[in-house]
Amino acid sequence: MSSFPDDVEAYYAQLAERRGWSPETMAAIRSTVELIRDLDRGTAPRTYGALADDEGTDWLYEAVWHEREWVVVRQLGAAEDGTLTRYWWQRLEDDEGMLTDQALDRDEWGLRPLSREDFYTAWDDPGWSLTA
Repeated sequence: MSSFPDDVEAYYAQLAERRGWSPETMAAIRSTVELIRDLDRGTAPRTYGALADDEGTDWLYEAVWHEREWVVVRQLGAAEDGTLTRYWWQRLEDDEGMLTDQALDRDEWGLRPLSREDFYTAWDDPGWSLTA
């Protein structure tokens, strides 16, 4: 298996210990992390979308075309109180949530279009907001 940066290895090791993951579960998680990382770094077509949920959190998604569906590789949540959640291969999940494992469906999710530039402005700048 390929290696991850030390901080990523440590994060997943701590998560596995806290959750009591079996070696088989850890192997499956690692495989998923590798896939999302490879898709994130790849050159396949991408799409971006955004929505504001009923609690006032802005959700932004970056997805990559893979095996006839849009696979989400980055997901950003920006709550009204300033709380940010970022999910991607370096942190597929935490105690609050996880990177969606559902194929991105613009119509079903009610996403509005978002440019790559706007997505990465938000990803890099925690002060950005859809609703501001």
